[in-house]
Amino acid sequence: MAPDTEPTDEELALVMREARELAIQRRPTSDAWVAARLKEASIFGRANTQARRTDKSR
Repeated sequence: MAPDTEPTDEELALVMREARELAIQRRPTSDAWVAARLKEASIFGRANTQARRTDKSR
C-alpha cells in the first residue's frame, strides 16, 4: 500500500487473507492457553470449596 492513499480492494483482501492464515496458525496455541487457564481456575475453585467445607466443620 502506498502511504497516504486508500488501500485497494485487492490490498485489503490480501491483508485479510494473511490475517486469517495467521489466526488459524495460532489457534492451537491459543486453545492450549485457554485450556490451561481453565484448569488452573478449576483447581483453585475446588481448593477454595474444600477449604470452606473444612472451616465450617470446626
